[in-house]
Amino acid sequence: MAGPTPSFLSDGRLQLLLFGGKGGVGKTTVAAATALYRAARAPDQRILVVSTDPAHSLADSLDQPIGDEITPVAGLPNLYALELDAGRRLAAFKQRYGDVLQTIADRGTYFDQADIASFLDLALPGLDELMAVIEVAHIVRAGQYGLVILDTAPTGHTIRLLALPQLLGDWLRVLDLMLEKHRYMVKAFGRHYRPDETDAFLERLAADLGQLHALWSDETATEFVPVTIPEAMSIAETARLLASLNRLRLPVRTVVVNRVVVPRDCPFCAARRSSQERCLAEIERRFSAWARVLVPLLPQEVRGPASLQAYVQALLGQEPESRGMAVQGSGGAGEMGGVFRRSPTPPPLCSAALLLFGGKGGVGKTTLAAATAIHLARREPGHRTLLFSIDPAHSLSDSLGQEIGNRITPVAGVAGLFALEMEAPELLDELQRAYRSEIQEVFSAFLGNSFDAPFDRPVMEELISLTPPGLDELMALLKIMDFMAAGEFDRYILDLAPTGHALRFLELPALVRQWFIAFFRLLLKYQGVVRLTRVAEWLRDKSKQLRLVEQLLVDAARCQFMVVTAPEAMIVRETERLLRRLAELSIACPGVLVNLVVPLTACAFCATMRTEQQRYLTELAGLVRPDSGGPGLIQVPLFPHEVRGLPALTELAATIYGGNDG
Repeated sequence: MAGPTPSFLSDGRLQLLLFGGKGGVGKTTVAAATALYRAARAPDQRILVVSTDPAHSLADSLDQPIGDEITPVAGLPNLYALELDAGRRLAAFKQRYGDVLQTIADRGTYFDQADIASFLDLALPGLDELMAVIEVAHIVRAGQYGLVILDTAPTGHTIRLLALPQLLGDWLRVLDLMLEKHRYMVKAFGRHYRPDETDAFLERLAADLGQLHALWSDETATEFVPVTIPEAMSIAETARLLASLNRLRLPVRTVVVNRVVVPRDCPFCAARRSSQERCLAEIERRFSAWARVLVPLLPQEVRGPASLQAYVQALLGQEPESRGMAVQGSGGAGEMGGVFRRSPTPPPLCSAALLLFGGKGGVGKTTLAAATAIHLARREPGHRTLLFSIDPAHSLSDSLGQEIGNRITPVAGVAGLFALEMEAPELLDELQRAYRSEIQEVFSAFLGNSFDAPFDRPVMEELISLTPPGLDELMALLKIMDFMAAGEFDRYILDLAPTGHALRFLELPALVRQWFIAFFRLLLKYQGVVRLTRVAEWLRDKSKQLRLVEQLLVDAARCQFMVVTAPEAMIVRETERLLRRLAELSIACPGVLVNLVVPLTACAFCATMRTEQQRYLTELAGLVRPDSGGPGLIQVPLFPHEVRGLPALTELAATIYGGNDG
């Protein structure tokens, strides 16, 4: 029965709508469906739907090409879409303001133009997403569109995205410190200081920052809509997201609960619904402060205008129009034979010291990484295996059903298996504290000897703030390299962030190594004036270690990437892009795990889902082609219950790899 229309569908005062949540819960679908509904209901209002996720799915959801130019959406003259290329925004920013940034640094430090250009070039990457968000704020305030709808990246990186204004604030503080030296010297020589283009640049950035804060905290103009599903891991992540949104003062009114199984006369569907009941009760209890919209699981993938309109009907609590469900028994065993045949462990899986699990959000990366870790730990008694996560939105504790956190923790019931949810920002904070401590120490002895020291010291203290975003996650991998060098564990299994940010992480070692080298060269400019021994040595050591990371990632005998996917069009498209990029990066991929394959049941609803999946299983089989040297394809069934905790993970491991892991 239809209830009140959710505020994000009905509030005409809204200027900015943001959708976020755990990967794979349907954020893009809800954002696209909302855009279609609002555009149809208000034909005189121009509406823009934007994706900031590095792994865009908006074009797949709307089923039309979009890209990095504002594009009209077919069939609705007032609806437009944009998949922001954040890197292009950053390149434009550097081209426009690079000279100004160099002038500021030149006035406030001993650095020469080449040093400044190199360092700023390497410190800016990662600010690309911030440039994208600032552009969205400009679009909103320009008033060209009555409503802007933002489809964000999965939770961990959405929280980081929302915290990026703080990073911009750090930049502004350091740049202003650099200019303060120049202002003082001008006044010291008896001249009147006249603000120029450097001051105007800082004022513009400060205005952008203020505009962003004002927009995000405006309860009448902005609303953030968390999207979740009735599974324990998704609920836990949504609770953490809501806590972060509260700290950041972003208005939240409604939580969308997606993919709720409707009770029907099917044992498999009934078991899935039964598994969800406890989670639905928990959602009612934990999210009682917000309105909750429950959306039923639909038999067909929601993709393209027609299915998005059916989804809106479900979102409004109405019965979606049937799109021709398959008859009972279609897609039989002959068509999909062998889906649940136990597969032998791919031989390459046993030889790699480092296994990376990655793919689109929501396909089960954490679950399959945990199941594989359990299988390998039991298969290799006497060996020590570390299962770890560097995703800002950790799920290992939820998956294993025990508290892990930022410490190496034995996994209960599995001898030789340990887990760790690395708090990467803490490792970066440790570096920054050590750096600032040494700066203060050496400049304190130097203060009486130079006119410049009162200005150079705060600049040098804050220079460490200008680190490339993502360095903290890479610091976590460097910690693992320390473990490897010490022989702490025999095998390491890494649960990566969803595709877009996982690829950035894999591309980061080369960039950050160059940043360390550039930073080291900057410190050498002060060598002879002050001694920065400890930090300089640390930077030199880490740059060498990063070179080893680069070599490890492309060594197929020691490092392999297991791609996790599911048989849906949007996920298959992203998997294709991921496989192509891994090949370009020369990272070995021995296997593709196709998760969530619907079993054969005597149910028309299940048969519809199964028939639709068959098309994509065939497509995936064509992508991997192991006969031509490509990765092997391993199909993993959709279980009627959530796979969480040691017994369920053990069952999953036995299903994938065969044998008895108990």
